[in-house]
Amino acid sequence: MKKGLEDSENPIHDRGKYHIGEANIQKRVFQEFGEVSSMQNKAIASHKSNWTFKGVNHGFTEPHAVVANWDPRGRLTVYTPQQVPHYLHRSLADVLDIPMHQINVYRTFVGGGFGGKSDPFPHEMCAAILARKSGRPVRITFDREEVFWTNRGRHPSHIEMNLHADSEGRLCGVATDALIDGGSFASFGHVTTYYNGVLHTAPYEIGGFHYTGARVWTNKPASGAMRGHGAVNSRCAVEVGLDDLSIQLQVDPITFRLANLLPPLSATITGFRITSMGMRECLEKVRAASGWDDKFRKLPLGHGFGVGCGFFISGSGLPIHWDPNKFPHATVHLKIDMDGGVTIHTGAADIGQGSDTVVAQSVAEVLGLPLDMIRVRSQESDTSPVDLGSYSSRVTFMNANAAISAAMKIREELIVATAEITGVEVNKLVIGDRRIYVKNDPGVGISYLEALHKAQEDKGALVASGAYRTPPMGRAHKGAAAGLAPAYSFSAYVAEVKVDVETGQTKVLNVWAAHDCGKALNPLSVEGQIIGSCHMGMGQVLSEEMVYGRTGHLLNANLLDYKIPTVHEMPNVFPIIVESNDPEGPFGAKEAGEGPLLPILPAVCNAVYDAIGMRVNELPLTPDRMYKNIEKMCKEQGISDPRELKNPTLEHSELQQTLAKRAEKHEQRDIERRNSESIEPYHNGALFGFDATIPPDEQSDEWVVSVTPTEEYLENPRLAGSAWKHVERRHRGDD
Repeated sequence: MKKGLEDSENPIHDRGKYHIGEANIQKRVFQEFGEVSSMQNKAIASHKSNWTFKGVNHGFTEPHAVVANWDPRGRLTVYTPQQVPHYLHRSLADVLDIPMHQINVYRTFVGGGFGGKSDPFPHEMCAAILARKSGRPVRITFDREEVFWTNRGRHPSHIEMNLHADSEGRLCGVATDALIDGGSFASFGHVTTYYNGVLHTAPYEIGGFHYTGARVWTNKPASGAMRGHGAVNSRCAVEVGLDDLSIQLQVDPITFRLANLLPPLSATITGFRITSMGMRECLEKVRAASGWDDKFRKLPLGHGFGVGCGFFISGSGLPIHWDPNKFPHATVHLKIDMDGGVTIHTGAADIGQGSDTVVAQSVAEVLGLPLDMIRVRSQESDTSPVDLGSYSSRVTFMNANAAISAAMKIREELIVATAEITGVEVNKLVIGDRRIYVKNDPGVGISYLEALHKAQEDKGALVASGAYRTPPMGRAHKGAAAGLAPAYSFSAYVAEVKVDVETGQTKVLNVWAAHDCGKALNPLSVEGQIIGSCHMGMGQVLSEEMVYGRTGHLLNANLLDYKIPTVHEMPNVFPIIVESNDPEGPFGAKEAGEGPLLPILPAVCNAVYDAIGMRVNELPLTPDRMYKNIEKMCKEQGISDPRELKNPTLEHSELQQTLAKRAEKHEQRDIERRNSESIEPYHNGALFGFDATIPPDEQSDEWVVSVTPTEEYLENPRLAGSAWKHVERRHRGDD
């Protein structure tokens, strides 16, 4: 991976019109915000770690498959389990050089995706081309080895993490350097390079933030988007670093986090807009449910408790393929004929997360109908409006909002029709349980069908279209759009582990998992997402890795050698739903599909430290790797028997009370901001003495906003930062 940063005579891809020097660097990022130059000088506690994260695969049940067929009219139908049918639709039109209206992409029921079915893939193009040449339907189905070679899983990464805390227990600096292995193709790699930095700028208030990131080409299967896209590895490094700072400051790690949280309705150091914020409630609930205060640093050798937090987007703020000022992010069509049944046409891809159900629930709630009267048509591009697909945890937030918008139009028509029949003013009528009636006198009203037939007298079927586009947000610097979202979810987990110091075996016993999903539209589904996220994160932290030989050959491209945890390895997971009621989410909802994965990795790593006093910086924590590290620690301490190791203890410093009081004060601040009708702006930096209502860079020259490195930095860059030593070359126009 590191060789990708060096000049090479053997590029993975032809240089083309854009390349960075003569190296195999696909993307590089440099960002600085805040008082970066002084953050280390202000610190009384600092953490530095160098992490190695192995690549992991999605492990979805259903392999890639496609059927392509051309009809006698020259129209192509492609049947494929795609997360993002619209991207495939566009790509097929480009590759085949035919208009999009001559292609029907039929999304079959998807047996899991987790990001691994988001790209338009070569086998889909090949099937379409072969079907056209042969005049016969063509099917391509992958075996499991081919799935692994196609990959698009989590990036192998080298991450250097530096954190600094000052005498008041404030997080005065975060400096991250992330080198990620992109494999042989781009996939979603551009945004992944940004996400490794910007998605750990919350939920804490930060005095300074420095990030350098680089994605390099290598002769391996391509990395891409995987559940928790771009945020999982760096979040693990941050949260483990926060625990280390807590040790140095002699404070409780949960209290340390509570004392440094941003409030709701605030802006992060990079300018992300935080609307609802339930992190405080998440931390408090897992603290109470797990018995943290009675167990942390008080358990015998080999048993430990650890905490970890997470922050993730609810939908990408900017669409990839078009100008957001011209087209909305999501569109939903509704049609009601005389039978009263509602047909929903949406392009949202249900890949098992239940998006069809959520959209149907949203429409049913607005129109006061039972779910058995709602039909969802979401599989064919011929009958569905354009939708950007299932990625970035966007479907519930964006499509449900669009569905509500369409349903409100039909609701208005039904109420007007009822007013004409009953003579009651429109503003006094409500809808519920298949009736439209007077709110203060439910006996006065008519049935849903009666109102529907009245509304249909002059127009036939009732048809409405609803759309959703994100509000204006973000700053103007390069890369400002990466990580932008209309809302963000928050999570906090406590994990209990048992480590066998003689064998290195690590077992997770219990996980208390709190997730702020805004409003749980389907609580059972949210709990399922939390438990599923724990399972997937446990795989990465304990056993899963893609193992390569010297030549780049994948050695474990099967489900026997690639170790996904089974039901026997699963801990007791206690899901806790926290509802912050986001002001812009559908009925207050936010995402719950990806964010719950982030905290489990650091929670387990921190619990391992509590159990045996050993910091880890390489995942997964396989028994052989753990055994070698325990053996090394015993030698350093002059101990022959690992059972003689001492696990850490905690004696609080005076700072503990200071942080506890600040956390209590901030809790009241947060309550007031939620309940106030007039809310003043709050910018990251207020904790450090700046006026909260004004961006700090407008108050101080020392508060920088920079996206290019200085000559001074380039004299001694970090690993990924060395990508900026190369000259970026752009060849415009004809060669």
